[in-house]
Amino acid sequence: MVSAPQPVRISLVLKLTIAVLTGLATLCLNGQEAAAPAPKLRLNMVNVCTPSDADRSELSAALARIPERPALGSDFEVARGRTTEQGVSSDWVRLRRDFLPDGPFSNVQFLLSVTGVGIDETLVLHFKATKPGEPLQLSLANEQVAGTPAAVLNADTPPGHIRLERFGKSSLILARCPNVDQGAYEPLFRVAAQTFAGYRAALKVRATVSAELERLHSSTRKNGACRGPCLKAGGTTAEKRTN
Repeated sequence: MVSAPQPVRISLVLKLTIAVLTGLATLCLNGQEAAAPAPKLRLNMVNVCTPSDADRSELSAALARIPERPALGSDFEVARGRTTEQGVSSDWVRLRRDFLPDGPFSNVQFLLSVTGVGIDETLVLHFKATKPGEPLQLSLANEQVAGTPAAVLNADTPPGHIRLERFGKSSLILARCPNVDQGAYEPLFRVAAQTFAGYRAALKVRATVSAELERLHSSTRKNGACRGPCLKAGGTTAEKRTN
């Protein structure tokens, strides 16, 4: 006579069966995860030395929209300060003037920044962009590795960097590149230089920035906080004061 199966044995068989099924399910899921395609990365390469004909035309059109005689409103801002990032200090002065409301631009800004290694000038014009692809802002910049703030302000150095930000699209950039034939882009650099000089005059950059740099220098000397490029309007970027 065959005896009935014991409850203990039935419980053991059920546990083993569940464990095997669970292991198979885990292996299947791991296989599916391993077979899943990796996310795709998209890189946009920007040719800043010789942009395409289409990009050159768009940069030219944006520069052509800038009025030679800006219709500036009464609203303005003058700011100065010191910013330290990763141990590098920068003393800066920023000017902002608003345009009259009926033009294509909202405002124009000029920034002069001085570090221990050079002086940067940047002019930025903000468009009133409302549709994808339209210009958002156009910036013109130059970098000086030597000289004083006063010398840079008096020199009217032409910009060597043109950047066009667009609504919902990548930026367009044209920059001076050594040992590269950029003859086809000289008209753009000429217009940028004329614009840069004209707006520096319209914003009274020489007088205003020089005065603000002197105030910034006096304030840092008075507070004993002159570390990094302690500025005078006619001083070099290497001048420092130790407590």
